[in-house]
Amino acid sequence: MIAKAVFGVIATAALLVSQGATEILYAGVNSAGGEFAQQNLPGAFGIDYQFINETSIDFFLRAGVNTIRIPFLLERMCPLATGLGSTFNETYFSEFKNAVNYITAKGGYVVLDAHNYMRYNDPSSQPSSGSIIGNTSDPKAATTSNLATFWTALSTRFITNPNVIYGIMNEPHDMPTSLILQNNQAAINAIRTTGARQLILVPGNGFSGAQRWLNRTCSNSTADCAPNGDVLTQITDPGKNFAFDMHLYFDNDTSGTHEACTLAAPSNLRPVTTWLQQHNYTAFLSEFGAGSSADPTCAKTLNDTLGFLEGSDRWIGWTYWAAGPLWGNEYFLSVEPGEGKQANSTWPDVLAPRVKAYQPMVRCGVSTSVGEMAGEGARRERGEQGCLGLKLPG
Repeated sequence: MIAKAVFGVIATAALLVSQGATEILYAGVNSAGGEFAQQNLPGAFGIDYQFINETSIDFFLRAGVNTIRIPFLLERMCPLATGLGSTFNETYFSEFKNAVNYITAKGGYVVLDAHNYMRYNDPSSQPSSGSIIGNTSDPKAATTSNLATFWTALSTRFITNPNVIYGIMNEPHDMPTSLILQNNQAAINAIRTTGARQLILVPGNGFSGAQRWLNRTCSNSTADCAPNGDVLTQITDPGKNFAFDMHLYFDNDTSGTHEACTLAAPSNLRPVTTWLQQHNYTAFLSEFGAGSSADPTCAKTLNDTLGFLEGSDRWIGWTYWAAGPLWGNEYFLSVEPGEGKQANSTWPDVLAPRVKAYQPMVRCGVSTSVGEMAGEGARRERGEQGCLGLKLPG
């Protein structure tokens, strides 16, 4: 039964590719852990936080994955004593950089994910704690300018690595959408001012939920919380290389906290996909997750959703939530090899066959939101091994 289903997944995905449906440029997993134990600052590496397990990364890359999203915590990267900006905790950054370089040196792409919900200064009870960045009525809040300074500093440190992707902010929520626009635009401008050309992922309100991108999302009905679709059309990128960063979970409240799945997806992606088409935008599903594929409902909604992404010309990639070295064997969404609860179900039953059908996914050139990767001709001339260690000017 499972073998038959897996063969069907491979055949379907291969057919979509052969028929000229959208090319999935990026496919992989999140490697969570750098943002763990938020109450312990700065925390101890290997105990409170850890970005990747190198053996697991090797497993995913061998399977054909080409993208890993790596969350980091702003309060660890930028200590509270100096605030959000250009002064880094070099111990934390060094571990982060080592993880990024380990993946990109092997030809993979890495999403640098600021996992802070558009908040800074108290991550102890995420996603709700901390001051909203740019909130001028909160004297403790970091400013929009502070956020821009941070992204100037971080993008400068990775400016020569073509395989990084800048994830401005994980899951902003319950704040004015106009302020999210302001912060996003400041971050984009800061990144481009350094000369960085890589792909930027732009988040929205409502935890970046794809299923509610066109709806008001604030729990406070009086908040200035206009739909993302009404506000974020004002985003401009001087580098013309961005995609919207969206999330989707398959439980009854789309929170990703329940094992049981519904069949709301992929129908709940149709409105935002139409919006993307109308405005000639692309999107990246950087978080999504479902209960075990042993549950037929979860297997169906996950397969159907991936098929929907592959059949649209608006979705450029996905990273499943989640792998990571510190989950242990209890977290129901973990696909961490050898220990994750879905490592022997969802990964081999659903995700691995889709990735196999996308091959080859190794590319040369700067991360981009369009199908023809920069430097693709050079890759064909040099061979794939010639891509490794490629650096951009600067």
